[in-house]
Order: sequence, then C-alpha cells, then structure tokens
Amino acid sequence: MGITIKSEYAFKILLEIVNCEKTDPISLAYVLGRARVPKEFAEKIMVELKEAGIIRSIRGRKGGYLLAKPADQINALDIVKAVDDPDKIIKCTLDESCCENPSMCVIRFMIWEKLKEAVEKTLRSVTLKDLSQSCQGRVRK
Repeated sequence: MGITIKSEYAFKILLEIVNCEKTDPISLAYVLGRARVPKEFAEKIMVELKEAGIIRSIRGRKGGYLLAKPADQINALDIVKAVDDPDKIIKCTLDESCCENPSMCVIRFMIWEKLKEAVEKTLRSVTLKDLSQSCQGRVRK
C-alpha cells in the first residue's frame, strides 16, 4: 500500500512542531510525549522529513526541530511523499504486469488512475497551516 501509518505519524509530529513553532526548536522528547508516536518510527520519520526539506534540525543543548519553511507552504502531499510512496496507492498504476494489455486497460484508466489523481489533488489542497488551524478549532469546514 502506498500510504501507511507513517504518514499519520508524520502529520502528528508536524502538528506538534507547528503548534509550538515560535523561535525555539522543539526537542524530539517533547514531540514524542505530545504526538504519542513510537520512538523508532519518530526518529526515522524525522530524518525523512528533514531530507525532504520540511523540517530542519538545530544541534546543541537547546537544539531540536523547526519547520524549514512556513506551514502554509507545506501541503499534505509533500508530507506523504516524504515518508510514503503515494504512487503505490493502486498497484495497477505502476505494475503493468497486472494485466495482459496494460495500455488498453479500462479499469486502470477509468478507475485507478482517476482515484490516484483525486487523492493527490486532495492532499495537495490541504496545507500544514490548514491542519493546525483546524486542530486548534479556528477553522470549521
């Protein structure tokens, strides 16, 4: 499957960072305590988010994590792509061996690829700022 629990954990971690975002970095221990993400997952996710340019780390005694760019410039698709592979949502969209004639497969073109596009469009339309505001009860949709 293309989108896993890692994405949910990444959203929880980032929401803690953005909700605390001021000028001081947020420690991993603080994030772990608030987001309730297993440490093994959190450490790996933090590395992947950093490699994707979503967060940055500050070393030292007062070190920790900050967003690498404003929350309104980070969308849900960026986050999912950092930790998961949304292209693998539907096996048939990438694995052409799933049928005899993939170039003519109506199931693939009429259902699976449209579903993948809809998922990506939805993820692209929601920013980390939107999620943060919604969590804080400021946005009601």
